[in-house]
Amino acid sequence: MPPSLAYSLAHDSLGDVRLNHILLPCSDVERSLAFYRCLGLTPIVRDHLPDGIPRYARLIFPDGDATLSLEQGPPAGPGVVVYLESDDLDAQIATLVAAGIVLSAGPEMKPWFWREATLSDPDGHRLCLYQAGSYRRDPPWRLSSSVVARTTAEVVDLGSFLTAHNRGYVDTGIPSARDVQIGAYLQRLMSNGIEERDQAANALGQAHTDTFLSYGERMATLSARERNPHHALLGVLAVALTWRGCVDVRPAIPILGLLYDAAKRAGGEPDRVFVEAAALCPADVAPVLRDFLTRADLDQIADEMGFSDGQDRDGFRYRRTWGTGGRSGG
Repeated sequence: MPPSLAYSLAHDSLGDVRLNHILLPCSDVERSLAFYRCLGLTPIVRDHLPDGIPRYARLIFPDGDATLSLEQGPPAGPGVVVYLESDDLDAQIATLVAAGIVLSAGPEMKPWFWREATLSDPDGHRLCLYQAGSYRRDPPWRLSSSVVARTTAEVVDLGSFLTAHNRGYVDTGIPSARDVQIGAYLQRLMSNGIEERDQAANALGQAHTDTFLSYGERMATLSARERNPHHALLGVLAVALTWRGCVDVRPAIPILGLLYDAAKRAGGEPDRVFVEAAALCPADVAPVLRDFLTRADLDQIADEMGFSDGQDRDGFRYRRTWGTGGRSGG
């Protein structure tokens, strides 16, 4: 089949693809980041090399849905990649292969949770066809400073949003956009009546448990780091609201212990934090928090629960002394 005819057939049957973003290799990512910020773009993701030098940044344009990526690398040569987003990657690839178009790589799942395939156009320009869903603009490690305030309706729907979009969440920088979103959800529940919190305890089933436990662990770090016991209160409430629908409550106990230690480090009264959280919880969940305060090991609870003091590039961070990997995050 002549290439021109193959491309024509592919065009007729591919359906919609959208320009998602362009990846630009940069000799100095920080310098390029400052330049594009001057043009009105907003960073949503940043990554660094082990020595702290910026390695990667992704920015959103002030209007529209496109993003621009900056990555450390030689700015000359075949470094520019055009990304085309697909809602059904497998169908797109099947159409391309049937048309005689050869893929250079993929499809494969990437560590950033995008499924990608790469190919070249007739002049050798590199294209990436991929499917990412909400991970494209809203990964768990999105910078909290880039979060746009959500409407009440969006916050209400957060429960269903959490079930599928949080892999890798526990190990990302603190705070992240996901932290902001979950915090907004919990703040709304705190502001409303016990009926809505009871509904939340019913709705937050097993699929949400890992995400909310991860949030509690992260809020312990943020509470101690910022000396703000309110973060610990939100963490305790997050753990408590998943208690009713959790199949195995044992993983929640270490997180409660960590939050108790964090409230103490934050200069608050940890017992008061737990009592306040219990007052916000449904009647069948509140006793769990009050009973926790009767433990005899509260003075050394973080160590007892397998956590030690650590650091990341943002400051203090609790580190686990058990296990080797992060929680999947639901």
